[in-house]
Amino acid sequence: MNTLSYIMSVAALFLFCGSYFFNSKKKYLILQLSGNLFLSLSYFFMGAYFTMVSAAVGIGRGIVCYSYEKKGKRVPVYVIVCLCLVTVLSYVMINYVILSGEASPWDVLYLFASCMYAVTFAIRNIKLMRYVVLIPHMSAVLYNLLAHAPISSAISYGIEFAVTVTAIVKFRIGEKRQV
Repeated sequence: MNTLSYIMSVAALFLFCGSYFFNSKKKYLILQLSGNLFLSLSYFFMGAYFTMVSAAVGIGRGIVCYSYEKKGKRVPVYVIVCLCLVTVLSYVMINYVILSGEASPWDVLYLFASCMYAVTFAIRNIKLMRYVVLIPHMSAVLYNLLAHAPISSAISYGIEFAVTVTAIVKFRIGEKRQV
């Protein structure tokens, strides 16, 4: 099962990283949504059910934000709040009801990152979104290091952070050349 988990997580990483090089918010959201699908499967095969459900919530988050983006509308604040509440409630249900308290104090960082991704997805300006998404990326890296998650998880989020910075630089240089 570990091999299948790694294959799924590598596919997710490629999709996530590729998403930052699109100037279309719709394409960005489609790749993020697809990446969360593969990430959810990866966690399923690994037996990491809280993170699997968090990735599944990410799929829902992607669908909701994509539907608003497709209509050319902003995601309402109450929808972002609901997405964060679903993340927190799924955390409580899995860690305290189903797994009987297998929580870590560092889980707060992961919950923060998940909620920040909801905020990030709601930002319509893709340039601004690239900057803001660095916050949950760093929180996820820190969580994985402090929670002693497999180092591949921290490296994966670290790569995604680096790719996001690379995309920011690429598009900034492109803007300066056009002026």
